[in-house]
Amino acid sequence: MKLSKQIILICMGVVFFVVAAYLIFGGHGDEEEISPEVTKIANTTADLTLEDIHYVETKGKKKEWELRAKSGQHFREADYTTLEDLTVTFYAEGGRIITMKGNKGSMKEKKEIKVWGDVVITSSDGYQVATNSLRYDGDKQQITTEDPVTLDGKGVQVKGVGLMVDLKTKKISILRKVQTVIKG
Repeated sequence: MKLSKQIILICMGVVFFVVAAYLIFGGHGDEEEISPEVTKIANTTADLTLEDIHYVETKGKKKEWELRAKSGQHFREADYTTLEDLTVTFYAEGGRIITMKGNKGSMKEKKEIKVWGDVVITSSDGYQVATNSLRYDGDKQQITTEDPVTLDGKGVQVKGVGLMVDLKTKKISILRKVQTVIKG
């Protein structure tokens, strides 16, 4: 039993080392700070004030993601929406469901969703990630953050800084300062 835990830790260490090396040696482009764009729009009046928001994004007949929010404001010219108390549900390949919740958020052109304030991602296969903010890129079908993260699930807890969830490949990567605890 001890040997299998050591093998798991070694394998996880190798994976995280490869991801870290990729990022350090040119695997990422320009750094992007996740911050609300509300300040850019603060001097303008919203075109629409919304309550009990429900939006579904589909591709063909397949539901890709669904957004629910308590309230929001939409700015037509910028195609930008601010959101309060939101939940975004992603429908990944193979029937896997990933839910992202947060206190505040924004949606730009229905392709970029940012969430901040007590953010939690829960997957249908028993994993949970907690962080300060997340960004969903609809073109890449990826969820990312540069903030500290904690991943819990199936007898393991992983903490680190930075996260990338690839919804197409079903891979989760914690990017830096990784600490792993095997439970049980």
